[in-house]
Amino acid sequence: MRYILALIAMFVIGSIGYVLANNYVSGSNQQATYYQTMQVADDKTRMEYLMQTEAGRTGINRATIKADKPVSLDELIGQYQFIKRTKEEYTMHTRTYTTTDSKGHSTTHTETYWTWDYAGSESKQSENVLINGVKTKSSEIDLPTKDLEFKKNMLNNKITYGIFFKHKGWISGNDYYTDSSTRYSYEYTPTITKYTIFAILKSKQILPLQGQSKIQTYNQSVENVKKQYNQTAKGAKGAYIVVLVISIIVGLLVVFGYDRY
Repeated sequence: MRYILALIAMFVIGSIGYVLANNYVSGSNQQATYYQTMQVADDKTRMEYLMQTEAGRTGINRATIKADKPVSLDELIGQYQFIKRTKEEYTMHTRTYTTTDSKGHSTTHTETYWTWDYAGSESKQSENVLINGVKTKSSEIDLPTKDLEFKKNMLNNKITYGIFFKHKGWISGNDYYTDSSTRYSYEYTPTITKYTIFAILKSKQILPLQGQSKIQTYNQSVENVKKQYNQTAKGAKGAYIVVLVISIIVGLLVVFGYDRY
């Protein structure tokens, strides 16, 4: 009876493992094939040709992505495709704690401390970008941002507040202080960047791939991205075998563990 139960348990658990592993392998293979069969554009001319022929899925190597109408902030000298300003305020807090002396008497203490706390943020972004000269909505492409590192002459010292008060802020590290209790940090995307992208090319349109909300950007070449998906597919086959073996082992443990009781 024990061996019959073992066979049934291994069959059930193994079947579940088989289905899960098979779905994972199938999905990885489909994704690898999806990217392997794409067209490739190494320059603007090739990209334009593929758009004219509505080639569809295409990997574009090192596309130039430029803000159509760059944005800026009053306190900074410079323009950006995207700029975000985060405000922090130096805020006083209090907390209480209790101590007990050797005689068992308890005393409550109040302690004051200060921290820089988030106080809101705002951002600006160019409504459109030009991908190798083709206008695309900024909301349809996933462009990375990075922290702004302040350098000399980046701060607009001519900024005024009201009629009489001129700019009195200063820079410390990578933060801009308007006074001793308010500071700002920034993250941005430059006006011009170069990224490898995967997109659907149609006449006068560059669109996200099917199932994706935005055009994805990569620092690697099209060839290297394809290799990564191939490696994932190969790794999935190894995982498939491991899952099956584990499923069989679990089935045996379940049965023989049950048999002990």
